[in-house]
Amino acid sequence: MGIATQSRPERGRYKVWLTFPVALLILAGFFWYGASLYDSLPERIPTHWGPSGQPDAWAEKSFGSVFSSVIVGAGVTILMAFISALVSRMVPPREQPTLWEQYRRESMIRGTVAGLGLTSVGIALLTGALSASGWNDPEYLAAWPAGLFVMFVLVAIFASYAVAARWARTTAARDGVEPTEEEAAEDKLWIAGVLYNNVDDPHVWVPKREGTGYGLTVNVGTRKGRAAVVVFLALVSVPLLLIAVLPLVM
Repeated sequence: MGIATQSRPERGRYKVWLTFPVALLILAGFFWYGASLYDSLPERIPTHWGPSGQPDAWAEKSFGSVFSSVIVGAGVTILMAFISALVSRMVPPREQPTLWEQYRRESMIRGTVAGLGLTSVGIALLTGALSASGWNDPEYLAAWPAGLFVMFVLVAIFASYAVAARWARTTAARDGVEPTEEEAAEDKLWIAGVLYNNVDDPHVWVPKREGTGYGLTVNVGTRKGRAAVVVFLALVSVPLLLIAVLPLVM
């Protein structure tokens, strides 16, 4: 495989950025809805709800107290977009990358931006829904949307990298770019391009794939690695189930 000189896999990258304006539009919709209710809201409104869903803090009605969650959601979306703009610098290319490496690196960038964008959409839906719930029924705020949000983010991030990895393979093939045998073999060891799966490697924790950041990731090809993933999912899912079920039985 020769050194890349003409390949431009970054073409069309703008598409993965569309989730950020979508998130802002969602928040704008909730803001408009809140504005239509503003005059009918009580003069003292809850600003915090305890684990039982009952309010435990109040404030005088004002623009800030009514729309604080929506404003925070917009701020987080802008922050996510700013971080996304830096992703390409966080994933520096090799000095002389092969054509396939260029597509693989681009898939990592797209997967990260898409994951951050979908997370922004989730945050917009969460903050907007919780705000609307508080406006309509200030005496009780359900906690289950927060649990649903965590599940959404986990699925969205994994799906973003999986789709991006598929994009790299199909787009590179369309452009006549194929990985070398070594590159293809290495690529098969990574699920969705980010999760290591090597039954011949006894290490449970391995360095992250080049171009995906720093630190360690788990090797799901080992029994202990799979157990670590199961424990992690249990630690996430059990609290979410409790959040969803407890309000129904209390």
